[in-house]
Amino acid sequence: MSKYQSLKGMDDLFSPEVEKWQVLEDKSRRFFEAYGFREIRTPVLESTELFSRSIGEASDIVHKEMYTFEDRGARTVTLRPEMTASVVRSVLEHHLLKEHEPLFLYYLGPMFRAERPQAGRKRQFHQIGLETLNTHSPVNDAELIIMAIEFLRSLGLKQCAIKLNHLGSEKDRSHFKEELTRFFYAFEFKLCKDCQYRLGKNVMRIFDCKVETCRPIIEQAPKLKLSEKSKEEFEKVTTLLKEADVPFSVEPRLVRGLDYYTGLVFEVTAEGLGAQDAVLAGGRYDSLIHDLGGPQVGASGLSIGVERLITALEAAQIDLYKEISRDVVYIAALVQGEESCSLYRKIAKAFIEAGKRAHFSFGKGALSSHLSRANKMGAGWALIVGEDEWKVGEVSIKKMDTGLQKRAKIEELSKMLKEFEHA
Repeated sequence: MSKYQSLKGMDDLFSPEVEKWQVLEDKSRRFFEAYGFREIRTPVLESTELFSRSIGEASDIVHKEMYTFEDRGARTVTLRPEMTASVVRSVLEHHLLKEHEPLFLYYLGPMFRAERPQAGRKRQFHQIGLETLNTHSPVNDAELIIMAIEFLRSLGLKQCAIKLNHLGSEKDRSHFKEELTRFFYAFEFKLCKDCQYRLGKNVMRIFDCKVETCRPIIEQAPKLKLSEKSKEEFEKVTTLLKEADVPFSVEPRLVRGLDYYTGLVFEVTAEGLGAQDAVLAGGRYDSLIHDLGGPQVGASGLSIGVERLITALEAAQIDLYKEISRDVVYIAALVQGEESCSLYRKIAKAFIEAGKRAHFSFGKGALSSHLSRANKMGAGWALIVGEDEWKVGEVSIKKMDTGLQKRAKIEELSKMLKEFEHA
């Protein structure tokens, strides 16, 4: 056993698993940029106040899951537990908002939460997310959900369940919180300690509780009564989803785990994930930009759990690695030694021009063993550099799916690979 090991809940990634992530990241960029989104990258370390103010002290994230510490400058800092607050902070700091013009951003990266590691939950986990800033219409919210479902479908993930709820206006929520507080105080000593804490901080967070003894009480709780305007907004979203043939269910207990949500909230679940089955979630947050020092403009967004999405894809027998393996060239490097270095350097340059990946195997086993390994790893090509090829400055190329094999001069390798592509 190695003397040093990764921290619990923080995993290493290496081939062939890491190639699946590369495929997913590449597909994400292509898909969302086709919709007009542009990538944003923010630091993983931010001021603790940014998250406590935006996410809410009553949330489990702030209350007990953040990696928070004091740095050498005596500043209280936190590894980001989510990305929306960081995006809003960056947008305001760099004056990216323009009046009457929406801002569409996406991100990919690691987040950190100090929770108990289990299936679907890691201490370092990764998200792909979208933020639509300076947007106000329920049409935008519906389009965001439709686009997210289209993205999952583009990956091959068809069996998804969409849950929706509307948290109402600020006035709706204020009345609802008063009603909930009166109701839950009658059961205060039957609630778990976390729910007793939430009762005094933000009573709506009690709906997030998964403790079995709390669930029967939660099921009896009153439901939110929406104002006419909120009803109209919600009906607009549901109508547009029906028109786009996107099935959904209304879940009145869905509140999400972040305090900044103000209107529509949604969650998408997938098969193969067990109890932690949410693969994507989001909603509208019309106050966050103003709360963090910006103008009073609306916004909505969503985040996708990368680990959960890959697990769901694998459960659906969708192999992302296959998409990248077609461009992998397995090199049976039978000729070795210092004199062969320049040859393999030329081969690598040809692969760069042809847009191929190389897997060099310097073992001196039988050629049949090399071809077997190439086939097992799903390589699209095998390139053979034996003594015969070496003597005349050539290589042999084999297309694995058709078995077609040709010889080529090193100088012609890039051109040959391109011609061979559709052979």
